Amino acid sequence: MSQLNSLYVRLKISKDNLERFFQAKPIEAAVDQDWTAWWDSRDMYSKEPLSKIYFYEKDTNRDILQITPNDARIGKDEQMEEGDEYWTFCVVFFSENYTESLAMFTWLRSIAPYMEADGEGVALLYDFFWGSGVVMAHLAFKGQEVSFKLTADTSALDPALLETANNTLSTAFDAVSAYYGETD
Repeated sequence: MSQLNSLYVRLKISKDNLERFFQAKPIEAAVDQDWTAWWDSRDMYSKEPLSKIYFYEKDTNRDILQITPNDARIGKDEQMEEGDEYWTFCVVFFSENYTESLAMFTWLRSIAPYMEADGEGVALLYDFFWGSGVVMAHLAFKGQEVSFKLTADTSALDPALLETANNTLSTAFDAVSAYYGETD
């Protein structure tokens, strides 16, 4: 049985630019070398060639964020931090399926053009909760560009990044535990 992986996103982006992104309409992504290199590097059952990249068909990018409101049942949290410079978004129990995750990656990658020239960040979909160390996806944002890194295991991540991601997801998981009445 597969287990749900966790999504962690942290981007240096101004609050105004993030708001402009949220007001824009979601866009489709084209299959290109970056997408196929990542897809081909993943170990999955019954893998088909990547021929279609799914995306969320909503009116605005904000609608995607609000598909599920910040919800303690799945460990979802979203916030601006550090003087409105960094946006953090996470979902403790996000997805176990590569194809199902494509729409989220499309959405996340479409943020890059809204970032400043010095913008940077990361998005990870990895096994935080169950501890296998598997990384399904690792997106690196720099300036107004984004690309997949072919990271397959958390041991290959920068330890400071992994610690920050784990701490953020732990805090979100505490909300899940509290929601279900599980306290220390």
